[in-house]
This record gives sequence, structure tokens and C-alpha cells, in this order.
Amino acid sequence: MNLHEDIYRIKQIMDEGKDAYVERARFDQEYEEEYSKWKKSIIKILESDIDSYAEINDGKIIVLLNKGNLDKNLIKYDKINERLWYDYSLQENLQGYIPYGYLSRHFKYALQDFFKKHFPDYGVREITAASLVSY
Repeated sequence: MNLHEDIYRIKQIMDEGKDAYVERARFDQEYEEEYSKWKKSIIKILESDIDSYAEINDGKIIVLLNKGNLDKNLIKYDKINERLWYDYSLQENLQGYIPYGYLSRHFKYALQDFFKKHFPDYGVREITAASLVSY
């Protein structure tokens, strides 16, 4: 590749970013039709748990949290790598409302839809569970 092709490809990648979306895992594909039934419920519960956000590291990271517990980040999003981490407590909280089988198949896709609903200009290329803390 020459310099012009490299620049063109980098520009393409940057333009694709906001449309980046984690694809459904192969073993979850057969359950995709039931997602529409659970998506609204999962997102509604997430919206009740997550009520504020902040940008850190010179705006490179978005953190979502609950005003009632500012010591715990619930979601962390890296703008550069388009990677989203969620705290284990988010999924554990939902287990009281959504049966585990449905939650295990659809949680990360609903989480992605929740994030893209509130931050439509950012893509999500990877979603990972973690134990998050505030810094």
C-alpha cells in the first residue's frame, strides 16, 4: 500500500466507528428473535441504575455511574479502542427481574443498545465484563 491508500483506509476506519456493533455470538444466533421481547425491559432497568456520566483521561474514556454510589463505575467506554466494559453488578442486579437464561443470551446486546442510545456517535467493537472501580 502507498501513503494515499493508507490514509484512505484510516479515514474509512474512522468513519465506520460510529456504526461499529458487536455481532451476536454464533451460539446465541438461534435466540435472536426473542431479543425484541427482552430488550426494552433490560434497557429500562439499566436506565434506572445508571443516571450520570463523566469523561476522564482528557476525554478519552466515558464512565457511566449511579449518583447514589460514585465510588463504583458501572460502565467504562474507551473511545479510542471502542471497547466497553461493564461491572459485574449490573448483570447481577438484573437477575432479580429477568430470568437468567434470557439475561445470559441478551444482556450484552441490550447493554450495547443502551450505550448507543445515549452515545450514538460512538461504536462498540468489544464488550467485556469486569470489576470496575472509580479513580
